[in-house]
Order: sequence, then structure tokens, then C-alpha cells
Amino acid sequence: MEKQDFDLEKLSKYPFLKEAKEYVASLKLSLSEIMEHPLYSASVEAGRQRVKDAMNGRASPISDDRLTQELSILGYALARIIVNQTGSKQLILRFAVSEAENAYQLLRKEKEEAVAEVAKDLGFDAKNPDIGYMDFLRLSSGIAKSDPRWKLASRLMDAGRVTIDEPEKLLLLREAIRLKVAEGVSTTGVPESLKRISAEISATYIKKPLEVKLSAVKEESIAPCIKSMLASLEAGMVSHNERFILATYFIGLGLDIDGLVKIFSRFPGFNEEKTRYQLRFLTGEKGATKYSCPSCAKIKSFGLCKAECEIRHPLNYRK
Repeated sequence: MEKQDFDLEKLSKYPFLKEAKEYVASLKLSLSEIMEHPLYSASVEAGRQRVKDAMNGRASPISDDRLTQELSILGYALARIIVNQTGSKQLILRFAVSEAENAYQLLRKEKEEAVAEVAKDLGFDAKNPDIGYMDFLRLSSGIAKSDPRWKLASRLMDAGRVTIDEPEKLLLLREAIRLKVAEGVSTTGVPESLKRISAEISATYIKKPLEVKLSAVKEESIAPCIKSMLASLEAGMVSHNERFILATYFIGLGLDIDGLVKIFSRFPGFNEEKTRYQLRFLTGEKGATKYSCPSCAKIKSFGLCKAECEIRHPLNYRK
């Protein structure tokens, strides 16, 4: 395929497509050559900014001219190298979640044919009213974590095919994109300048262990389900139920608003003003009710239990 035959507008919006990889290969430039190119060297900064946008929960801007589209495609490729060079699963996952959410918002505005094309590139037919149960399990696992309706036992299935509606297809497509972007890429022979960018990203965004200043609480005394929710919070994949449980759990441990804000500040899309308002509501400062952490039975009903701890409430785990 000749360079001029590529649909750069499409590829700049969905740079995870196989065709985008073909476009980069068509340039016949090594990493070092790209970084020294009179035009394409600007993709290095585009890649750095793309990673930073992902870490901060911001969408990358849409490209509207040919050169910017080319730089966007190359910037995505370099961003994946940068984030993989960090060696941090946390950062790779946050980057993948952000890219998948950005693509999802764009796909919601696309015509059916465009959605079907992206879905086909990722391995499933978006025009079918159902999907193979193995593919369903693979793509729905992240959603089912916080929504029991996505568990296989809650679905209609016939001859190994699970029925899905139109909005659900887009959600599964988002998960397919997340899994695609989260795949590892080779970092062999990465130039020193890219390694320095990766080190900068690591220093800025890899969080230190939580310092919960309660003398009676140690990390090993926090319930496994709560630890898992904290990991989801840092990755930017925390559900509404998980946020509520985390907040009420640490309220139950005696944390004040400032301590709670410190915990939630680890979320990539953290908004301090909004968070403080919601926490003051949960603690009873803004209302008549002080909310309590749900029991283990309730947490299990949300599909969020991670281990058989033989307790009835996560606050009892430390005892």
C-alpha cells in the first residue's frame, strides 16, 4: 500500500488499528531516524504528551491536517514504547484505559460501517446480534467486575453464542481496544532520549505506597478486596460501587476528610473540589446520614470479593 493510500484521518483517531502499523512501516524509518527527521521528530513530543494526557485523564486532541495526523499516528506508537519502557504495569494499564475510553467516545459518534470496521480489525463482527461465549468472557471480564449483569450466568446464550445489544457492542469494543493497547511492545534498542522520557514519566506518575496515618492500621491488615479496589483506583478503572466502598471503609477506620482526599487523589481523573463534596456527604457533614461500609455479603453481590477471609465485614479483617 502506498503512503498516499492510507486514510490518515481514520488512523489518527484509531492508531491501534493494524493499518496504522502498516503506515508506520511504510515510512521505512528507524526510531533514531524518526527522532532526527526534520518533520517527524515532532512526534517524540507528541508521544510524551499523549502519555501525560493519559495519566491525567485527558483526551488527546483530534487531528485535522495531514502533518498533524501523521504526527499523531507516530506519537501513539512512540507513546506505547515510552510507557512500556517504564516497566510499570500500573502505567501501561492506565494508558490503555485512557486510549480505549477516547476511542469509545469517538466510536459512539461514528456510523455503523465505521464501528464494524474497527471491530473487525480487533477480531469480532459488530454486525452480529451475538458473540461467542469465549470472546464474551474475555472482553467482559473488566466490566463484570463492577456490574453483575455482565456475568455469563446473567446472559442469554444459545449454541455457545451470547446475545448482546447495540450499546453493549460498543462497550465490548472498548474493552477489546483496552486489551490491544495493553499488549507489550518491544523496547529493544530504544534510544537514550526515549529512555529518559520514560524515566521522567515513571518519576512523575508511579505512586509511592499509601501512607495511611492510623497507628492501628498496617497494610497487611487491609482486606484483600480493599487492596484490589485501591489498585483499580490507581489504574483509573474504579467503579461507583468501589468508590463508595473505599470511602466508607476508610471512614470506618477513622480517616478525616484530608486523609480520604489523599487516597482518592491517586485516581487519574481526580477532582479535589468534587471529591471533597462527595466525601463530606458520605461522612454526614453535608447530610443527616453517615454512611457505613457494606458487609462482605454485599461486596460479594457486587462481584468484588477477592478471597474467602471467613469474616462478615471488611473492617473486621484487621482483627
